Amino acid sequence: MGFFSPVTKPFKKVANKVMKPFQKVSDKLLPNELRPLLPYATMFLPGSGVLGAMGGAGGFAKMYAANMLTQAMADPEANFEDLNQLSGILSGAQGALSGTNTASNLRDSATFGSGAEQGPLTASQAQTLADRSLLTKASDLGKNISAVGSDYLTGNMDTLRDIGAGRMPLNLETAKAGAKALAPSFAQASGDVAVNYQRPAMREYERLDAEEQAEFDKTNKATSENRANLQMTFMRQAGIPEAEVKETLDMNDLGEYYEPPTEEAAYGGLMGRSEYEFGGITEALKNSGARGLMDENQSMGGIMNGYNMGGSVLPRGMEMDYRQGGFIPMGSKERADDVPARVSKNEFVMTADAVRAAGGGSVNQGAKRMYDLMNNLEARA
Repeated sequence: MGFFSPVTKPFKKVANKVMKPFQKVSDKLLPNELRPLLPYATMFLPGSGVLGAMGGAGGFAKMYAANMLTQAMADPEANFEDLNQLSGILSGAQGALSGTNTASNLRDSATFGSGAEQGPLTASQAQTLADRSLLTKASDLGKNISAVGSDYLTGNMDTLRDIGAGRMPLNLETAKAGAKALAPSFAQASGDVAVNYQRPAMREYERLDAEEQAEFDKTNKATSENRANLQMTFMRQAGIPEAEVKETLDMNDLGEYYEPPTEEAAYGGLMGRSEYEFGGITEALKNSGARGLMDENQSMGGIMNGYNMGGSVLPRGMEMDYRQGGFIPMGSKERADDVPARVSKNEFVMTADAVRAAGGGSVNQGAKRMYDLMNNLEARA
């Protein structure tokens, strides 16, 4: 979708319907290897006369539509929102400024034209120029800059027409002039061609990534509910106030799984509901609270085994999915490295001291601030 999606979104359904017949023709008639090169065809449209007269809103619409169609035909699987809107706008601007009288019309609509072709201004004209509002000055500047751009584009078109019609001799200088005239359009079309070649590869990558994520979600033991249960269990065992337990779940987008404690632990700390359904610890939790949990898993090499030596605090084979970021409240102690967590390339994990410092001494407050920082930075990426 990109930066222009708010503008293009209302038109995408209609645009997709218009594009589909052209994409089907392209898919049937053009070889896959050559199809992505179609944007190069738009380089010659303004000067060829195929689209009729250029200039103004009509020229913009013709060149924008031509650019969108060549992009769409180059990639039959693309939707309107996948296309490079910036390239379409640049093509449209070329069409709008390539009219025969566009430059002179722009200068005439500015205050006293550009001034250069009219000679020195009278005192009255100079005063009128000085008294212009800021918006008028900006408008005049834009018109004169656009007029210069129009002179450049129409000059390029005239050069290419003269070469094509044989009005210029074919020599090295002519070739240089033609290459110079084509350079801006060639650079823009090359960008579209590069995107056309890369877009299918990106779709394949996204498909494989989605399959991998689906497989992980299907097979991973650390579901959201189990993750919430683990957090509630270990935070209550550590004697953390219930308000902070709930607050931590909310911060990790697990608030919907929160359940108030229903029984007191036999050996300190509040236990949550007795029906925890993760790993093989259900009966131990039912029968003996925290001590049963420890005894059961000492023999299994599970949650509490090696607790003081940095052992895992999760059942064997279980790991927490923190690839999207998140606060980690469970574990035997800070720096124990006893919480298996799944992270991804280029992610960054903060130490507990950093979290505490961010919250002015409170790890929960620090986690809140780091969530805010993470969300703000992701919005800017």
